[in-house]
Amino acid sequence: MSFWERGVTMDKGNTTSVHEAAAAGGIWQSGANVKDLRSACPFVQYGPLAEAHERGTAVETMWTIYRQTTVAHINHDLIEAAYAEPQLRALFPFPSHRSLNFSRCTGFPYTHDVPVITPVDGKYRVTWWKNRPPHGPADIGETDNPRYAFALVLAHLPCTCGPAVAGTANDLAESDPT
Repeated sequence: MSFWERGVTMDKGNTTSVHEAAAAGGIWQSGANVKDLRSACPFVQYGPLAEAHERGTAVETMWTIYRQTTVAHINHDLIEAAYAEPQLRALFPFPSHRSLNFSRCTGFPYTHDVPVITPVDGKYRVTWWKNRPPHGPADIGETDNPRYAFALVLAHLPCTCGPAVAGTANDLAESDPT
């Protein structure tokens, strides 16, 4: 079972009992938080990011997770360079296919209107997914230095780009007056 809220998997669990599954679904639908659901249904698990979503600190928690991780596919130079930029630090970071992406919301689907940085052969390629051609992203530029790459990202931020908000890209699209 997966328990979703505003584009985020908050809890997951496995059980062979239909009664436990029904109880968990009912408890979740009643508005329980992750701790209460886990307390009532021990088969349900959640992590620190779920608690952060409930507290409204998902952006900060995700940055902390990426800055502390030791997994090989996360480029720490890239993470630290992005984190040093206040405008980017306010966005929700997420890696995908070796790239560092940023979203203006904390739930999936994420926004794709902020340029993406991908390390390629010792360089940093900045691409644009918002207005991509049919066969992949549009190139903005490439540099040897991650800080210069982030300067390109900052120069191409949407004019309405502020701190990431709870919810999904669809929620943002519905609330956009333009």
